[in-house]
Amino acid sequence: MNRNVFRAYYVWPDFPSISISGEACALNCPHCGRIYLKDMMPATGPEQLVELCGSLKEDGAKGVLLSGGCDEQGRMLNLEKMLPAIRKVHDMGLIIKLHTGFVDMKLARRIADAGVDIASMEMVGDSKTIKKIFGIDATAEDYLETFRNLWNAGIPHVCPHICVGLDEGKLKGEITALQMLKTAGEPSTIAIIVLRPTKGTKLADIRPPTGEDVEKVVSHARKLFPRTKLILGALRPRGSELKGRLAERVDIELGAMEGGIDGAEVPSKEMLADAVSRGREIRRIRAFGVLPAEYENRVSAETQA
Repeated sequence: MNRNVFRAYYVWPDFPSISISGEACALNCPHCGRIYLKDMMPATGPEQLVELCGSLKEDGAKGVLLSGGCDEQGRMLNLEKMLPAIRKVHDMGLIIKLHTGFVDMKLARRIADAGVDIASMEMVGDSKTIKKIFGIDATAEDYLETFRNLWNAGIPHVCPHICVGLDEGKLKGEITALQMLKTAGEPSTIAIIVLRPTKGTKLADIRPPTGEDVEKVVSHARKLFPRTKLILGALRPRGSELKGRLAERVDIELGAMEGGIDGAEVPSKEMLADAVSRGREIRRIRAFGVLPAEYENRVSAETQA
């Protein structure tokens, strides 16, 4: 990974998001409240998914993000029945990023056989936070097992997501999550996301993590994974939905820069200016941040000094 280049990712419109569960989710977590599912295009049946993706490809899409809600055990709703359709989407030539939920080894192999290019999964390092936020009886080891299953199944890229401040804005388990990942492999990309107080959810009024918090997590990830691409995901406080909080967005983004981030989805002008001040070229890529570097020739990308 060339550290002299800062990758700025812009997902829309080339990589639209699709929910394979529609707005359904059994968890209704306090930081999400099913709000984010409403922003995705629904495709809850195999034929509907194939038809939608075919239409998106005709309109110029290069790939899709497949996500959705989970059942009471943290498994992705409708995933197994959709795998044959996902294979058809792969055969169209679209790049597929799949949010997996918990998976066992058998399901991980089926995901690999379906042609998924990038499997994204959450990695949470504190069992009390898992119960508190997701309401499921799972442990940090369960998340690590999902990572190992996806990794061992031979999926080309397995990209964990670490949420800074998942426990109501406080740091708790993020460093442990990174240390656990280190025991299992070295992914091509790790996405650092930040708890985002979202209107309409139970955690709408909490204070988000600070730039210092984000810097701490990113710098630890940089130390543990020197060859891995670290990106700041789009899911973070953005300043637009909560009046007067733009400063928090900039603080978080500059903290990520100080920690050694390699790129960000939808960076602010302040973040881009900081990257340039550090002598880095800006590479603008119309894709999601976990897109592997070797896939960049399949999407729209340009580098500027």
